[in-house]
Amino acid sequence: MTERSELLESYYEELDPARRRDILASYEEAEGADDPVLSYRKDLMSYRYTDPKDPSRQVDQFMMALLTFMYIFKRGIIFPGRYAKEVRGLVRRMERDEKVHTDKDMADAFKMEVRNAVRRYFDTCKSDSYHKKFFGIQASSADEKETQRCLDTWRMSLGIAERLSLKDEMTLLCQAVDEEYRLSRADGLSLEEAYRKLHK
Repeated sequence: MTERSELLESYYEELDPARRRDILASYEEAEGADDPVLSYRKDLMSYRYTDPKDPSRQVDQFMMALLTFMYIFKRGIIFPGRYAKEVRGLVRRMERDEKVHTDKDMADAFKMEVRNAVRRYFDTCKSDSYHKKFFGIQASSADEKETQRCLDTWRMSLGIAERLSLKDEMTLLCQAVDEEYRLSRADGLSLEEAYRKLHK
């Protein structure tokens, strides 16, 4: 696997799409010749931030997919076959290339892009509007928000993969979500460990 340089690390740390584009352009100019999967990184970025129906509109296809997975988790108990097809298709579009399952550098690039999207989602979980109670009037406590963040993160990854029998298809995505979740916790618990702890 290609070692990530400081510039490439900063690209995956940055959450703002415009600044990420600038960093990737700088990376391509300075170090791109030595990166065997540069074109794949660029393809992931192009897919993630481009609305095919309106290229001028700013979107985040990865964030939208994660939220869709969370929504489908709640619906997937009914007609699981139909929803499995939808999720499988979304994951394939996110991955962009089937070689991601055999090329370690591509797998790493995909997982880092997913982790960036997860981190961006986690950033939204810090807002006062996240998981409001009583018809959106009362803000939740920090502990309540953390519990909900764990549940939501599990549902959009391990939970939906389990419910729709898509563990093989979602392996890379689930690994990426788990890695980012684990790093976001002071105690270093994995997503599975944290979720099971809530259901003791």
